[in-house]
Amino acid sequence: MILITGATGIVGSHILIELLKKGEKVRVLKRRNASTEAIGQLLAFHKMAPENIEYAEGDINDIVSLDDALKGCHTVYHCAAMVSFHPADAEALFQVNILGTKNMVDGCINHGVKTFAYISSTAAIGDQLINGMQSETSTWTDDKGKSHYRLSKHHAEREVWRGAQEGLNVVIVNPTVIIGPGKWGQSSTSLLQTAKKGLKFSSTGSNGFVDARDIAETLIDLVDKKVFNERFLLVGDHVSFTEFFTRLGKRFGQKPPSIPMPKSLVLTVAFFLSKFERIGISLPGITSENMKSAYRNVTYDTTKIKALGYTFRSLDESFDYTLAAQKMPD
Repeated sequence: MILITGATGIVGSHILIELLKKGEKVRVLKRRNASTEAIGQLLAFHKMAPENIEYAEGDINDIVSLDDALKGCHTVYHCAAMVSFHPADAEALFQVNILGTKNMVDGCINHGVKTFAYISSTAAIGDQLINGMQSETSTWTDDKGKSHYRLSKHHAEREVWRGAQEGLNVVIVNPTVIIGPGKWGQSSTSLLQTAKKGLKFSSTGSNGFVDARDIAETLIDLVDKKVFNERFLLVGDHVSFTEFFTRLGKRFGQKPPSIPMPKSLVLTVAFFLSKFERIGISLPGITSENMKSAYRNVTYDTTKIKALGYTFRSLDESFDYTLAAQKMPD
């Protein structure tokens, strides 16, 4: 039996689909009121039946429920996580991303689970640049100036590496911005919402993007090939945010972003907004971290994963698949 946490999210639901394609029996850890919209959406799109899915009600911070969910499992795909850049969510990020991962690692060790596959993030990669890029070996210099989300994913990884020291077979993947269908309005489907409405303002920032299918297929293959005690950056195309929204917006009949926002002005606003955030005052739908990231250019070295022969889909392929599979309100 294989257990997946976070299967109701974009990556977890794709891992579930890929495992079902392989004929695996899968147990999904699901909170009582969690929506299974993402799972149902993918099952319908791929014309698959849910016969080999078993649901276990529980939570990664409920140790008793984890004991029940982990019984008889040989492999865990830990995808459950919280993504937020609001300073007010610092404690929740600690509880879900760090403590929840610790509980999963401890539970796996206690129940004799052999393999622990963890969905981390490029946010957990060290900030040291090597040949102008961040890589799996980049040094994490210190915690100063990093968002609570980055800190939570970094320290969650440390819990996973502790598990490796205690006998777990571990593989970690660090995807960048994930593109794929999911529950509308959550996670990176918010990018679809923005593109659908049309984005007028352009910025000079850029980032990497990766297809949810590539993450699922790659991680499962790494587990099958027993490539353990390693971490891998997963990045498809690297484009500017303006180019991203131009190409995605075109699919919704929207015009490209055309109004440049001066970097100095945006960063000044972000600076003062961060001061208010520290005392619990924030703006709905925007954070100082979001504003700063719009002008941040990040490049990742994908030599390590490509050396193993893995290739990733283009951004346009990701857009086409996502829009075909995604259920969107009118």
